[in-house]
Amino acid sequence: MRLRTRLALAFALLALVPLAVMVPFTLTRLRATLSRSLDARMEGATTSGKEAIDRTAATVCRAVEELVESPAMEDLARESRDAPSRAIRADTARPLMKSRGLTVLSLFDRQGTTLSSGHLPARRGDPDPVLFAVTREKSPQPVPVTVSVRGNEGLREVPALVTARPVDYGDARLWVVGGVLLDEGLAAHLSRLTQAEVTLLTGGAVVAKAGKVTPPTVARVLPLSESISVRLVFSRAAEREATLGVLRSFLLLAGLGLAFAVLLGLLVARRITQPVEALTEGARRVGQGALDERVQVETTGEVGELVKTFNHMTTELRSTTERLVASERVAAWQEVARRLAHEIKNPLTPIRMSIETLLAVQDAKDARFPAIFRQSAGVILEEVDRLRRIVDEFSQFARMPKPQLEPVDLGELARNVLSLYATPPEGIHLHSEVQPGVVARADRDQLTQVLVNLVKNAEEAMARGGGNLHVRVKGTEREALVEVQDSGPGIPPEHRARIFEPYFTTKEGGTGLGLAIAARILQEHGGKLDVGGEPGQGACFTLSLPRSI
Repeated sequence: MRLRTRLALAFALLALVPLAVMVPFTLTRLRATLSRSLDARMEGATTSGKEAIDRTAATVCRAVEELVESPAMEDLARESRDAPSRAIRADTARPLMKSRGLTVLSLFDRQGTTLSSGHLPARRGDPDPVLFAVTREKSPQPVPVTVSVRGNEGLREVPALVTARPVDYGDARLWVVGGVLLDEGLAAHLSRLTQAEVTLLTGGAVVAKAGKVTPPTVARVLPLSESISVRLVFSRAAEREATLGVLRSFLLLAGLGLAFAVLLGLLVARRITQPVEALTEGARRVGQGALDERVQVETTGEVGELVKTFNHMTTELRSTTERLVASERVAAWQEVARRLAHEIKNPLTPIRMSIETLLAVQDAKDARFPAIFRQSAGVILEEVDRLRRIVDEFSQFARMPKPQLEPVDLGELARNVLSLYATPPEGIHLHSEVQPGVVARADRDQLTQVLVNLVKNAEEAMARGGGNLHVRVKGTEREALVEVQDSGPGIPPEHRARIFEPYFTTKEGGTGLGLAIAARILQEHGGKLDVGGEPGQGACFTLSLPRSI
């Protein structure tokens, strides 16, 4: 590959590396931010929905109390004492119900017999145990119940918010039980208020539904009673679209950056390599005997000095050659031969020994030669790669930056780390137990590095037989604790004293620096890293940090 091509590719790589590093980090932070925003919006919408239901309940209380205190009810109670059958008829409750904006209203006597029903006139003369049971409630606040109403499809059960008030006149007592139906109207109101898809459920059956959201979705349930609930479904489409928009922007930026980098690389490479190529061609021609060769290139800097030196060298070479040809031809060629032999001798010796060894093995017609050659090459590559990993991790261990302390929610941090392992290897199951509000002062990046290292070690420990991986976050009065427990083979007691020493490892291909780095990070945070668990029953690593006040 030509130098010009290599330089162009190097420019392109330099343009792509920052984007390749930033894109995953930015997308992760964006998803976390959008997820928190959606959680906050859902929490606010759920609160707004509950407040709307509470306002409806307050309206029901006010309407029923105004109805009970109205002259019409007083007259009705007085007339019902003498002739209840004439004073209260099947259609008596309906105008009273509509005048107060109610959609449920029943008048009962002391025994619970329906005297009149505004929402179901056919109930007159029959008991209504569900509605009459509201009269026994100690609290005057409305309660959710299921009432029977007649619609186009016939009789059906609909949830309602109702409250009960007595109406006394002398020794006569009437019970007024009124409220509002939790039907399509309320569902539509809650949908407009929360910008969600609202479903009213009774015993798991859908009673009313309003609104529509774009998938993917997430749901929240607002229970009103044991059998009545409101389900709010929110769309995550905006979150997904924002993430895709950022990803598309990054890809577009990467494409433009790559094109610009390649173009710039070609231009710069051409400017740099043109004199180098001219020097290469000049050196080739000098090697072919053209001792009067001169490189004609306009350039400055070190390359310009190199061109001048080359031209001067060829001039001197020609002059020297012409002098030596006449007087010292033999001595000159002897000196050149001696110098050339001396320079070639050093690399030829090990090359010759290697070739002779290979030829000897080949002449012996040893059938193991290809396997031995491949095995030796694999071992060499593996050991080189091992040395590279050891050097990299030792460099990190020796030059670890000072932690930048800030309040960190360990529960959120643990969830972010586990999200990286959303699809664990087959047979491994992830479990998290997070106590909310556990905050410690720590360097988020370094602490993430520790957790990722421990989770990775736990997965490797269970790679053959599978098992359960538990991540727990909890806190005491002074300490914040994070536990990473696996169900792998565990750590023998004789190894625990050295498990955090640099270069101590029991894993094939391990460097022995991962846990040493983790322990040092915890030490610089003013905490510690402990190991526990019974041999054969898994290992449990515990991170202890001072809690943030």
